[in-house]
Amino acid sequence: MTGEDLRGLGESQDTTPLGFRVAFFVPSHRAPAMHSSHSSLSRFRAAAVGVAALSVVAACGSDTSTAPTQDDATRAVGVFTQLADSIARAGGDSGVGGAYASLAEAVRQGGRVSTIVITVDGVPTTFLATAQRTEILFAPCAGPGCDAVIRLVTLRTLIAWQQDNPRRVVQVSSESDADPIRAYLFPVLVPFAGNSASLTFFDDKGGMYFGTSGSQKFGVKISDTPCVTAGASKPIIAIFPAPARCTQADFSITFDGKVEPSSFLASRNTATGSHTFAMSLQQVLGARFQLSAFVSPRPPIIVLPSVSLPATITARTDSVVTLTLTVSNPSSTPAQVVFNSGQRFDFTISNASTGAVLWSWGVDKLFTQAFGTETVPANGALVYTAQWKPTVRGNLIAAGSLASVSHHAGASISINVP
Repeated sequence: MTGEDLRGLGESQDTTPLGFRVAFFVPSHRAPAMHSSHSSLSRFRAAAVGVAALSVVAACGSDTSTAPTQDDATRAVGVFTQLADSIARAGGDSGVGGAYASLAEAVRQGGRVSTIVITVDGVPTTFLATAQRTEILFAPCAGPGCDAVIRLVTLRTLIAWQQDNPRRVVQVSSESDADPIRAYLFPVLVPFAGNSASLTFFDDKGGMYFGTSGSQKFGVKISDTPCVTAGASKPIIAIFPAPARCTQADFSITFDGKVEPSSFLASRNTATGSHTFAMSLQQVLGARFQLSAFVSPRPPIIVLPSVSLPATITARTDSVVTLTLTVSNPSSTPAQVVFNSGQRFDFTISNASTGAVLWSWGVDKLFTQAFGTETVPANGALVYTAQWKPTVRGNLIAAGSLASVSHHAGASISINVP
């Protein structure tokens, strides 16, 4: 799917929303934090349940010179949904299609937009934008036997798209103003300590770029005024976590950064070269989202490593549940798997009905904060095992995942604890 194939979709002013396709949501890139083992993994691994509740805020506008209105946000829902559907029907990159689908739902839920100017490669360019502050009372597990401490996690995100070409999208996301912008661009790894902010850019040709340097700062003024959704209400698909409470918020945002392509993060990436961005301190309308969940906040655009390895999980239940994760390499050449800490894997047990995480193997463990590698032999496998002493009974979901920054692998299985 090229930019010419999509030409004209972004300029449509009478587009009707076609419906948000949850299957298109792509967990996007967020450089894993290195300050703690479990938070490092939870930021890297997207939780499928709750994604719909966390994909909140963004918008688009018309070609008029007046300030954006909610009608502009409603039209944006249609534009982004149509872009996602068109890419999917044409067999385009699912990462690009998923990002546009997520933006459509984000625009619908936030419903507020602003006109801003971002300097792109030295040229001041008009963008339409929205911002969000997502606050989650986060607990990595729940129920009997869980000793995890509930804490408040906050994520601030700016989403902007070029006014006359909404296929060009910029997203900046961070937990703190102190976090510099940087990313892993495997196989060229840039080791660093501490958290990082993410900068993601989609060009109008299907290319994806990721921030390798830069800075950002978010200020926010919150209110108790409820959000007004843009367009028709959608059914709640995910039953866990509960929908977020949304109130209006006004942001003051500035950032600068450099982006570069990564075939590691986008398997069919057409991006070449690099781009620079700079935004002086400007006001952006947005929203504040508050909820309780067992997943960390995620921005709408998320991209996992495009390099994946097949995985299977087995469970044996007696007095304890023994879980075994097998990560295979079907290739005739060895695969080098890279880790950003001493943690190599994780297992979770979840309630099959609600999706609530009841147990996480890595939540109470400490791991060395250093890069490491493991080699999966040609036609070989890595095997990891852990045990869980049941604290609840009934139908549960056991899941296992690789805690790698270079390869994605995971599997789940239904189990019954009598």
